[in-house]
Amino acid sequence: MNASLTGSIAVALYIAASVMVVRVLRRGTPPGRSLALIALLAVGFHATALWQSTVSPEGVRLGLFSVASMVTGTGAALVALASLYRRLEWISALVFPLSALVLPAVLWLDIAPAPEKLGHGLAAHVLLSILAFAVLAVATAQSVFLLIQHRQLKEGHIRGIMGSFPPVQTMERMLFELIWTGVLLLTGAIVTGFIYLDDLIAQHVAHKTVLTLLAWALFTVLLGGRHLLGWRAVTAVRLTLGGFVVLVLAFFGSQFVLEILLERS
Repeated sequence: MNASLTGSIAVALYIAASVMVVRVLRRGTPPGRSLALIALLAVGFHATALWQSTVSPEGVRLGLFSVASMVTGTGAALVALASLYRRLEWISALVFPLSALVLPAVLWLDIAPAPEKLGHGLAAHVLLSILAFAVLAVATAQSVFLLIQHRQLKEGHIRGIMGSFPPVQTMERMLFELIWTGVLLLTGAIVTGFIYLDDLIAQHVAHKTVLTLLAWALFTVLLGGRHLLGWRAVTAVRLTLGGFVVLVLAFFGSQFVLEILLERS
C-alpha cells in the first residue's frame, strides 16, 4: 500500500473513532475497548503513511505539515493508550478529528523541504521534541476543560457533557501529571539540541531555542508554584495556555513563515 491509501484508511478510522467518542459523551457511559482498538489502528496506519511519505533513502523530510501530523499522531497514540485504563474521551474528541484533518495535508500538499540525513543524536532531539509537544498539547486541552468545569462549579451546577467528566481534583491531578511528563521530555529535547545542533544561527533555530526555553521556564514556574504555593485551577490554566502558545511559536512559527509565506525550504 502507498502513503495515500494507508493515510486514507487512517483518516477513515479517526473519523469512526470520533463518532464513537461523541456517542460516548452524549450517553455519559464509559467507552468500550473497541474505541481504543479503532484509535490504535488509526495510529498504526497514520504512522505507516507518515513513514512512507517522509522517510526515504535520501533522508527525512521534516516540513510544517509532517511535523504537525507527527505531533497529532503522537497525541492520538498517547490518548488511545491512556484510555485503556483512564477515561479521556473529552480529549479524544479533540485529538482524533485533528489528526484526521492534518494528515491529508502531508499526503497531498507537497511543500516539505528536501530530505536531510539525521544522526542518532539529532534524531533523538527531534523525537523528544515531538513527544514533549504532543504531551503538552494534551495537557493544554485538559486545562481548557478544567477551566470550563471550574467556572460551571462556581455558577453552582454542571451542564451538558461536563457532567460526565471526573471531579475537579482528579482533572487537576491529571493535568499536572501531563505537565510533569511534558516538561521532562522538553528538558531532554533542549539538552540534546544544545549537544547535537552545530550552529544555531545557520540552522535557523536560534529563535526557536529562545522561545522553547521561555516555554520551559513558564511550565517550570507552574510546577514550582504548584509544589510551593499550591497553585490550582485558573492560575494553572493561564500558565499552561501561555506556555503552550510560546511553544507553538517555537515549533511552527518560523516554519510557517519559511514554507508558506516565503515558500522556502
